[in-house]
Amino acid sequence: MTIDESGIELFVSGRLCLFGEHTDWAGEHKGRNESILEGKTIVVGTQEGIYAAAKRLEEKVLRITTTDNHGNKTGPEELILEPAALLAVARAGGFLSYVAGTCYRLLVSHEVPGGLQLDNHTTTLHMSKGLSSSAAICVMVARAFNRVFDLRLTTRGEMELAYLGEVATPSKCGRMDQACAYGSVPVLMTFDADILTVQRVQLAAPLHLVLVDLGATKDTTTILRSLQRAYPKPETPHQEGLHRLLGPLNHRITGQALQAMAAGDTRRLGELMLEAQRLFDELAGPLCPEQLTAPVLHKVLSYAGIQDLIWGGKGVGSQGDGTAQLLCRGPEEQAKVCAVLTSELGMECMPLTVNPVAAG
Repeated sequence: MTIDESGIELFVSGRLCLFGEHTDWAGEHKGRNESILEGKTIVVGTQEGIYAAAKRLEEKVLRITTTDNHGNKTGPEELILEPAALLAVARAGGFLSYVAGTCYRLLVSHEVPGGLQLDNHTTTLHMSKGLSSSAAICVMVARAFNRVFDLRLTTRGEMELAYLGEVATPSKCGRMDQACAYGSVPVLMTFDADILTVQRVQLAAPLHLVLVDLGATKDTTTILRSLQRAYPKPETPHQEGLHRLLGPLNHRITGQALQAMAAGDTRRLGELMLEAQRLFDELAGPLCPEQLTAPVLHKVLSYAGIQDLIWGGKGVGSQGDGTAQLLCRGPEEQAKVCAVLTSELGMECMPLTVNPVAAG
């Protein structure tokens, strides 16, 4: 964070779920069904994100300008900082709903003596690609109010307000998405009904990842609605399969992934990514085949030209044809994967290197 005449400069990263997607909201059902296990996800922030300048206004409004990752600007648009009006905008859906939902949660829980100008002047994070772009803007709004008005919120506090803001919209996200508040540190998040715990993950060797924009479309809301019908209690064999996937199978895979990360065994980590994808296809895919068949994702994961360069890979976020994550064998292979997929498949690639860290 820096302060100059234009206000406070802020950055919020996207987030990449390495393992455990969908177990955040599934684990929150534990209080309604004792057979449900805690959700466990391993998450890391991306180097890409959203940048904004925030400054105080005397008027009780939020004046926001946004910029997408292609440089296209929208706004300024104004939201009156009045709870009922904000809630109506949040429930209407669309991009501004995330902003309005977070503002609503802030206003009903904190005294905010004024308004805010928020200029999202630069965005390097790709939208609607499973990298938590909606959560990033929610965290950005919470962080901007926190820093400008000195609300004394912790990172967890910003994350909680962002989550509550997003679920005030038609989005059915879980708490994992707001892990972007933690930046580039890999963390293990555990979801036990309404109790969330977050701890840093030991990483003994760097992870050389490539995030591949599949250039297709996905509908996260449809995916979530389809899968969430299986909770809290399954009623069909396919729904029972989803409970196994997001419960005991996920516990095993995330546990083994943590061991591989602590040992610096990236080859084993890649194998676990492939296994996680296979199980997801088998047990989650039938519940939303129109979104989760994901032909473009599977074309990339099995593409012959990169098999000798990667240890493994899987889908990102809610899955579907949004983004693929590939774990490369090293930095040179990371660059080659980007070159191959760009030149041969015309796909945009984003290298992401996660540096070693001690457990915390």
